[in-house]
Amino acid sequence: MSDKIVAGKRASMKQDPTSQQINDRVPQLEEELKRLQSELAVLRSRNLVETLKETDGPLPRENQTIVRTERGLVIKGTRLTLYEIMDEIKKKNSLKNIRDIYELTDEELLDILDYIHLHKEDVEKEYLEVLQSAEQNRKYWEERNQELMAKTYQQKETIRAKLREWREQYRTDNKS
Repeated sequence: MSDKIVAGKRASMKQDPTSQQINDRVPQLEEELKRLQSELAVLRSRNLVETLKETDGPLPRENQTIVRTERGLVIKGTRLTLYEIMDEIKKKNSLKNIRDIYELTDEELLDILDYIHLHKEDVEKEYLEVLQSAEQNRKYWEERNQELMAKTYQQKETIRAKLREWREQYRTDNKS
């Protein structure tokens, strides 16, 4: 829309707008807000990238987001691991989506990205170890569940055979 039309609409809205004008204007403003938020996220990301390029790496900051626990590297105060964030990054999910999905603040996301950049080799090595461990764990439980399912089917067939036997016995007892 041209600036004159927008200014005209704003002027007409400053008067006492009708409910129809309000109903027409709300979706327009919501759409404009989405567009502006999206544009703002892109510009912030570009600004961050440019700043990182100028400083030849992440800005020197104290990282208060990433902590090491028995589960590995996690986001402080959550059960969310750094490896889950890395999965999303490897899937080429946008930083904005990652932030929104995991309800992270901009500061937390910056700390995560800084940590990954500053400790790239160690984090990548741990990430691969976590993936291998998860795959081994999945295989173990898959095999174990197959054994349990086989036992369950075996028990099911034994019970069915016993029920057939009792049914036959009941029929012969009632015929006599």
